[in-house]
Amino acid sequence: MSYVKDTDIFDATNGGLDIILDYYPNARNVLEKSAKQFKIRESEKTASASIKQLKDGIWVVTDFGGDQVSRNGIQVCMLEEGLDYGKACTFLGAKYKIKGAKFQVHMPIIEKRPLENDEEKGKYKFEYFKVFTHDQLKMLGPRINEVHCTEYKLKNCKSFTFFKENEAVTTIATEDYPIFVFDFGDWQKIYQPMSYEKQYRFRYAGDKPKHHVWGLDIIQKEFKKIKKKQEEDGYDDYEEDDEEDGKKSKRKKTDPRLERVFMVSGGSDGLNLRSFGYYGVWFNSESEHLTWDDYKELKKCAKEIIYIADLDSTGVKQALSVGLKYLDIKMLWLPEKLKEYRDKRGNPRKDFKDYVEVFNKEDNMSFINGFKKLVANALPLQFWTEYTNAQGKLNYNLSNTRLYHFLSMLGFGRYESETEKEGYIFIKKEGSIIRILEPYQIENFVHSFLEERGMSPDLRDYIYKSPQLGERSLSKLPSVKIDFQSADRNSQYLFFTKKVWKITGNEIIEYKQGDVEKYVWEDKIIDFDIKKEEPHFTISKDSDGDFDIEIHRKDNMFFNYLINTSRVHWKKELEDHFEGRPPKEEEEYFKANKFKIDGENLSADEILEQKLHLINKMFSIGYALHKYKNYNKPWAIFAMDNKVSDLGESHGGSGKSLGYGFLNKILKRRVYLKGRDPKLTTNDFIYHEVSEDTDYILIDDATQHLNFDFFFSEITGSLKVNPKNGSPFEIPFEKSPKFIFTSNFALRNVDPSTARRLLITVFSDYYHGLNEEEYKQVRKVSDDFDGQNLFTDFGWDQYNHYYNFCAQCLQFYLSTEEKINPPMDNVTKRTLQAEMGEAFIGWADAFFLQRDVFGEYLYLDKDFSKEDAFDLFQKDAKVTKWTTTKFKKCIKAYCKWNGWVMNPKDMLNSANRIIKTINNKSQEVIYIDTQKSQQTGLVEKIIQEEVKEDDGLTVFDRD
Repeated sequence: MSYVKDTDIFDATNGGLDIILDYYPNARNVLEKSAKQFKIRESEKTASASIKQLKDGIWVVTDFGGDQVSRNGIQVCMLEEGLDYGKACTFLGAKYKIKGAKFQVHMPIIEKRPLENDEEKGKYKFEYFKVFTHDQLKMLGPRINEVHCTEYKLKNCKSFTFFKENEAVTTIATEDYPIFVFDFGDWQKIYQPMSYEKQYRFRYAGDKPKHHVWGLDIIQKEFKKIKKKQEEDGYDDYEEDDEEDGKKSKRKKTDPRLERVFMVSGGSDGLNLRSFGYYGVWFNSESEHLTWDDYKELKKCAKEIIYIADLDSTGVKQALSVGLKYLDIKMLWLPEKLKEYRDKRGNPRKDFKDYVEVFNKEDNMSFINGFKKLVANALPLQFWTEYTNAQGKLNYNLSNTRLYHFLSMLGFGRYESETEKEGYIFIKKEGSIIRILEPYQIENFVHSFLEERGMSPDLRDYIYKSPQLGERSLSKLPSVKIDFQSADRNSQYLFFTKKVWKITGNEIIEYKQGDVEKYVWEDKIIDFDIKKEEPHFTISKDSDGDFDIEIHRKDNMFFNYLINTSRVHWKKELEDHFEGRPPKEEEEYFKANKFKIDGENLSADEILEQKLHLINKMFSIGYALHKYKNYNKPWAIFAMDNKVSDLGESHGGSGKSLGYGFLNKILKRRVYLKGRDPKLTTNDFIYHEVSEDTDYILIDDATQHLNFDFFFSEITGSLKVNPKNGSPFEIPFEKSPKFIFTSNFALRNVDPSTARRLLITVFSDYYHGLNEEEYKQVRKVSDDFDGQNLFTDFGWDQYNHYYNFCAQCLQFYLSTEEKINPPMDNVTKRTLQAEMGEAFIGWADAFFLQRDVFGEYLYLDKDFSKEDAFDLFQKDAKVTKWTTTKFKKCIKAYCKWNGWVMNPKDMLNSANRIIKTINNKSQEVIYIDTQKSQQTGLVEKIIQEEVKEDDGLTVFDRD
């Protein structure tokens, strides 16, 4: 058995809180509401359990209505599953997919032998135990006994043998791996409940009928029994009644039919239903359906048919299909609360067996009465009733309750919205898509429904005249809550026209629309018929721990564009290498290496640097696409140029805006802000277009004067919105959009607080405008693609490549724990330039180059007065608002820019300064050592250090 560390379990489950909520969903009432206690047992009248977080971050729950023992998540699992501590850790490790955990898979004993002469290929042989054990019956359901199993021909199988071509394979049950068989003589259905692979839990032997209604024979038998009993009791059509006038009156025979029968999704549900005295039917598989002959037979035997729907998307679809075909079949909906509980595989509970196991733990009358209420409230999809009046004419009545149930089942509802005048909007679910509707559209749907089904004109006329389809009546439609959360810590959903992708660090899972219970507004759907492709790239780490990338797809235009914007050594590879050679050589090389990150004319270090720039961009795309907001990753993407140019000089044209601007092809609700607007950060309504549905805020083409500090609180905290026409409101951090900045300039003053908020990406000047002093020609993005523009000239194939590539970037981001920064050399240089400013750099270049008569530098490798140097700077640079602190900071930046060390540590006093007496006066001096190499740049050093926020809390403390 594999034991999982309890610390890993607590780390993966929010201190065990997720475990507690899986077993006791009512605990959310304490966390999300003002309640102080919650119910562990649904039957108890008063909530008597409490939950709290201890100082070490571990959550515990105390059941004051039980043994009053405080238990953490692992101990709750031990109690509820009946496991010891080690087994509970193993069980939870598998359930929550904790790294290193091994799934506890139970296996039968398999024996093989040669086929004997009298054994026929393709046949089965079964051996059975005479009885079921207590644990086996409990596995089937809490109230199931031997009688129920016998009634449904269910047997406890010791082993079954399958005769193959040349051998006999025997599968033998064990204590941990029971095998059950529904044995009908000519055919059998084998049920292996402990098979971890779902597709292997059921198999058939013998001549299985094409269509079989499970449980129908029991219902027919019971109906015949009741009918025979009535006939034996001598019921007649006419009986004498003791009425005042002494006349005989006609009385119908007592109806021999059962009160009701149920349709369920499988044998486990059917057996559990029978254990409560009810009769159910089900089918062999999801592909089998109730036929008209089945329906007529059930109606002959029962007064009403009730369908108990599974609560997952497939169950709801099947229930709707049956209900629309047979309008008088009633739909029974299990409590939505059931989905808050998880089974042993971590999946939401959904069916009748789950309902029994969760809510009937104490086998009390409250469960039985609760189920009777569900039965009493079951409704058909026929939203009108029919009756015959005194004149024998068929009349109709429109039931509001049935009408609202019909509309709800078909996806209509009322969604509460604070921004609407009425406080709500009308919506319709179509798969995973939520559409906003007007009242008349709902009314038109009802009329079209009746017309398409060929209902009588009298009924349709009656519905046309009814005011119950008007807006006033429809305002009473049930209010629906919709889960628009498309992401969690480890996954992200992308919604396409016909498909939904769930992306995790391990895989991309594809669903059909409506097969997953996640929802998105219609205008946020990616309007594209996506087709999944093989991976475009593989990212790994080499033996030195450096990232490496292998590119598989060569024809993805967007990917190729990112490759070229990462080629920071393109000039050496192309122009410098072919200087003085025939232009044809360079042209041929360029064509052959058009989109290569590992050019032939580059060193191994230069190739690695370019690869890291590319991987960093892909990481940032994945981060941007992940809608989950993590307090440990409160980053704003800052896209800047790699080229180190003169201070204040802007080149642009490198493709930054193209890379991030077109993310709105996936993240549909983007707020665009002009970074060159000098009044941007003084605008009181800067976020007036932002809402909880905003995906990201793009501040494009930011100038060197943009006050980045203005955005600090919004990047790492909540976002306050002041709409132009409405009341201010606040969006919490976890629902607020991410920020993306693009700029031709470096940020000024990159202190620790700023660095912690940045995910920097760097774009080479491979694409550039006209500058005859630096480049031989202009190179635009479209030049690389035969004049085609990215996106605007895309066909289906390139869009398919783009969406697959972005999804794979997202998968890469989710698979990576660490923050991936770009190579920081040029970033550091540009940041230091911005920090010092043009005036200081010009002065420092002259100041530090001064020599004495012997050719020795006056201010390098020797100390000088900080005060005297500051006075010279103010005089020479003609500045008046500088402080000595700012001046010293700029000298430090200038040293880092040149690779020097300012004030070596061994020269500093306890106050981290160098003090000397100059002209009988104690002064602070500065010493610049040009001999010691300083390799680590400012930004890179800051990012590597553990930094504190202004309030003294690290980002980890905040989480």
